[in-house]
Amino acid sequence: MGRNALLPKPLPSDELAVGQFITHPLKPELDGFYSSTAAGSVDELNDYFIQLRYKDVFSLDQEGRFAQSYGAKFDLGKIYRKPNLLSVLAEQMIQRVSKKPLQAFEAVCADPEALAWITDMVEKGQDFFFVAGITEFKNAVFKRAVLQDGGVSNKLREEPIEKGAKVPKAVRRDSILGLGTEANLSGVFGMDVRRVMARIGRPEEPHTIGDLKAKWVYHKIPDSELQLMVGLGEQVQADELRSMLDLTEEDVQVNLDNISRLGMDALTAAASPLLKASSPALRGRSPSPHPGMKHLRI
Repeated sequence: MGRNALLPKPLPSDELAVGQFITHPLKPELDGFYSSTAAGSVDELNDYFIQLRYKDVFSLDQEGRFAQSYGAKFDLGKIYRKPNLLSVLAEQMIQRVSKKPLQAFEAVCADPEALAWITDMVEKGQDFFFVAGITEFKNAVFKRAVLQDGGVSNKLREEPIEKGAKVPKAVRRDSILGLGTEANLSGVFGMDVRRVMARIGRPEEPHTIGDLKAKWVYHKIPDSELQLMVGLGEQVQADELRSMLDLTEEDVQVNLDNISRLGMDALTAAASPLLKASSPALRGRSPSPHPGMKHLRI
């Protein structure tokens, strides 16, 4: 992944871009800001890497989150006792990395609309982040990876991902639907995301010791003696990103999807002209309620 940290789960490609502000690294759909004004300046500072037929090996933690990538030419000693491994083959790996993240950050902060959004975040007490790089896979296929020869060699045997395996939701859902691992997944699998510090104060106010971790830009607030201070902080590491994934929410959504699908199966069966109400296929089954009605009591 280079300078981009491996994400615990893939994210939609159309919701992330280099130079974007987001309020949650794993939920870019919640809130964010992308400056079309600064887009050209940000793009000029990017490095682009494209690799066809990209191969990698991912390890997963006990909760089924992507934990580390090892590359196609992995070190056997690093993965020897990893019980949860997946191989990935993608048609394309596209990596965008800002060569000068601070300059890209400054270009975005020079946009008055970006400053208005940042000010709103400060007033709300909302944390936010800056995207400085992304790694995207096109049509990636995941399979279970098992060391051959008891780990004597560094050869891997690939198998379909077993039903109920502890893997990210996008992969697990394919297994539940009985599609194996042949469904192609596209999305963002790695990201260089930086913490942002921001506050409003007087120009003469001194910085704190914690401020030394960030690179700061300053903007005077019109018709005021105050200024907006915005600091680009350190990169969020892969283990921190894993801790941000709400597994409870992920598991609940999977269960709701399964319930909804079973409900549709029952409704389809009930509508079949070949089945009567007394048919064995219908006895003891009732359509599951839509997930949106789960709080209603009958």
